[in-house]
Amino acid sequence: MRHALTKKRRANLKDLGYASDRKTGNFVARLDPSEWPNAKLAGFMVATLVGGYDVALADIMTEAGSYPAVACPPRNPAGRDFGGEIAFNDRSQKDLEENCEVAGMDDEDESRLPKPLKSIPMDAEKAEVLVKQNVKEIGDAYTWLLGVSGLGRRGVVLSWGEFHIQCSKTAEPVIPCEIESAEANPTLRRVITAAVGRKLNKMGFREPGYSKNYIGWFRLNDGKPEDWAWSTMRAALAAFGGYAIQPVTVERRATKGET
Repeated sequence: MRHALTKKRRANLKDLGYASDRKTGNFVARLDPSEWPNAKLAGFMVATLVGGYDVALADIMTEAGSYPAVACPPRNPAGRDFGGEIAFNDRSQKDLEENCEVAGMDDEDESRLPKPLKSIPMDAEKAEVLVKQNVKEIGDAYTWLLGVSGLGRRGVVLSWGEFHIQCSKTAEPVIPCEIESAEANPTLRRVITAAVGRKLNKMGFREPGYSKNYIGWFRLNDGKPEDWAWSTMRAALAAFGGYAIQPVTVERRATKGET
């Protein structure tokens, strides 16, 4: 809902008397039934839909009934709190409890999740050599991106096993890069935690919002391919930890007409 609940609309809800409730992750307004006759309450609900979600009056529909509320466990893939869900119609509480997470996963799936590495998986000298080789590979990829022509588009996918960074280049004077997040790929949530997200944010990468990934930009008038390569490698180490201490695989992609 973060796309609908813009800063202005959240301000509208606050003006109506709503407050952010960290327990549920929702906006809550506590009303005294004795002071809210049906007509007044209906007007308040309409004002909430219009002010909070910019809903047209003609599009408002009603449905009455009692629905069991189900509390979801905390989900913080990018430092955000997500709330509970309501079991509408024929959905059972059991269904919701199984699907409260960013993506439903059974116990067998859990065993395949990557775990954070507490140490570099090789001696420091070999790791340094590997990092430098990765920086060269990434720098060559950025140099290739700069060769895009006309209205074409080039992209590269940098992969460290199950971990990915994607960058692209058009005629615009910037190179946007996306670091895959646990929100986009829940199997990464043990490694790309909220704390990792905060580190990436300090490095200039925006947390998931417009995109499900962390997004950053390299401006063409601010540095060279080798500079961007070092920054990318540092971001990979911050995001993926020890998993970035392995040879990077570079996949080049070009639109039709590009080579």
